[in-house]
Amino acid sequence: MKLKIWFNYSSIMNEDLSPDNPLFWSQPTPISCDIVRIVGIFLCIAAVFGILLNGALVYSFIRYKALRRSSNIYVMFIAIIGLIASCTILPLTGISSVYCKWLYKRIGCQMSAALAFIYGCSSSYLLCVVSLSRCYIIIRPLNANTVTVTKSIIISCFAVLLAFIWAMLPIFGWNEYIMEGARTSCCINWYDRRLSYVSFTYFLFVFVYFIPLVILIVSNTITLIGLKRMREKIKHGVNTPLSRKRIEMERRIIKSIIITTCGFIFTWSPYAAALFVSAFQGKDYAIPPLATFLCACFAKSSIIWIPLLHIGTSTQFQFHFVNLTTVNNQVESNKMENEVLQTPLMTHINDGSVIVRTATLLAKKSEF
Repeated sequence: MKLKIWFNYSSIMNEDLSPDNPLFWSQPTPISCDIVRIVGIFLCIAAVFGILLNGALVYSFIRYKALRRSSNIYVMFIAIIGLIASCTILPLTGISSVYCKWLYKRIGCQMSAALAFIYGCSSSYLLCVVSLSRCYIIIRPLNANTVTVTKSIIISCFAVLLAFIWAMLPIFGWNEYIMEGARTSCCINWYDRRLSYVSFTYFLFVFVYFIPLVILIVSNTITLIGLKRMREKIKHGVNTPLSRKRIEMERRIIKSIIITTCGFIFTWSPYAAALFVSAFQGKDYAIPPLATFLCACFAKSSIIWIPLLHIGTSTQFQFHFVNLTTVNNQVESNKMENEVLQTPLMTHINDGSVIVRTATLLAKKSEF
């Protein structure tokens, strides 16, 4: 006996219309337009915040050389892809939801779904890589120098390339990109029962969600255990300011990684579960379109949550981002300092205000 939560997609799908028919892409949403419109407004607002947050991260990585470390390279790639997604995926889905139908035909559907696929897949892989990287450094501290910025960039590019290959497979025939049940967003065809379609969904669930999830849990657990052992060794061994500083630095980095990872898992897990269950049951007994639509929108909101969680937990980034005004003030102070220092000293030797001003500027420079 089937549970009442199942929904028969055949009752809302016009089987006479194929994706090759232009009318297929202009069908209105079968669920409440008021609900879809509210979600659409939220997505449009989320797009603005996504652009601001991811843009702030990207700007900070470009502006401040100190941020371009190996541990931050992976986050930089996530921010770049998130910025692209904020400019494309969220506006396309949000505006279509406001109008209660898909507005961008087949090509727009394929582009939106492929970009969402690339973002979700690459974020999953990059978070795995950054977790494995910190795990390696904690377990093999003497080999920490081998984790260089160049290697991190190469690994990040490989992760994005792998995500791109996954996203291209539906376009070349292994499954396909189609409108979801709400008809205001697009994803892979997860309710078709043909073998090629079902197999792709299962491979996707295993290699893009389940295996990365296991890697994240195992690597972060090992990292926390290694960090605890490191603290115990320092407590019972040589306790120096340098060792304590390293422990504190690693603790902050790992905290940022774990919180960001948990945010990613929390936002994508409902959508992954909905797709897997619907693929297993088929279109006759799938999860209702409103539920999958809300899960999909919640997953896409990770474009906001990932940079927001990183900003909120990364002390290094907080310093550079929050204190941009201080940086600008320091530039002005440096200009004034140069003007004072370039003035001949003997002409102001009796001017106490000049001497005090010069000392103040030098003190500010030292503190900064």
